[in-house]
Amino acid sequence: MAELTTPLQVRLACRANSLDTRACLALPGYLCVNIVMVDEQYADEFEAFCRANPKPCPLLETVAAGKTDCDEFAEQLDLCTDLGLYDVIRDGEVVESRQDVTDLYNDRMVTFLIGSSVSFDGLLERKGWTPSLPSRLLLTTVQCEPVGRFHGPMVVTVRAFPLGVADHVAEYTSHFPRCHGAPMAYNDPETLGIEDESVDMLGRAIEIADLHDRLYWACGVTPTTVGKAAKLPLMVVHSPGHAMITDIPTEQLYE
Repeated sequence: MAELTTPLQVRLACRANSLDTRACLALPGYLCVNIVMVDEQYADEFEAFCRANPKPCPLLETVAAGKTDCDEFAEQLDLCTDLGLYDVIRDGEVVESRQDVTDLYNDRMVTFLIGSSVSFDGLLERKGWTPSLPSRLLLTTVQCEPVGRFHGPMVVTVRAFPLGVADHVAEYTSHFPRCHGAPMAYNDPETLGIEDESVDMLGRAIEIADLHDRLYWACGVTPTTVGKAAKLPLMVVHSPGHAMITDIPTEQLYE
């Protein structure tokens, strides 16, 4: 594949199903967003859930029912095709993963754009703070603030860093609340109710070298667990790791 130099090119590669990596890895340094699509019947309640739980669900935009574009975040966007992979949840179960959800979308569907911590991974690498363990997904026992039918435990991502780096990373990422902000825990999975972190939620081994610190961030996969508990007839979310790349450099979100 030819080198991709703009977020639009990355999205178009997703649309053509020709991207051979994840969007956030294809062009680091840009805001990436997780998405949630629900029928407008449930939209107000889900938006209220996000507002009540800004750490795992930092809501950036609510795209009106029936719209598949959002010029404020991405030019020429098609929300139904421009992610690498979508998960389809029906009645509380992920029934399939697919690269195009056009046939599932209708003029009643509302889309939520939720900030993702993969947005700052590229910035950490630029500063020389590359994690020795890239992000892995772990389910906690920390319960989100329930709103109506939406409730459930928070998901976190864990990354490991060599000694002397984690303090800098924790402080720096605290300035990006729209990408989950500061870590929830530091070398202390027990406070999150995590008893076994040898394997993550996707079955990937978690191996942390000696003399490395672990940081745990709230994660935008949380709406998937919440969506399963809500048992909606249909909910479409990004597949883990397949956040959508926007045209906004992550550095612009520094607060």
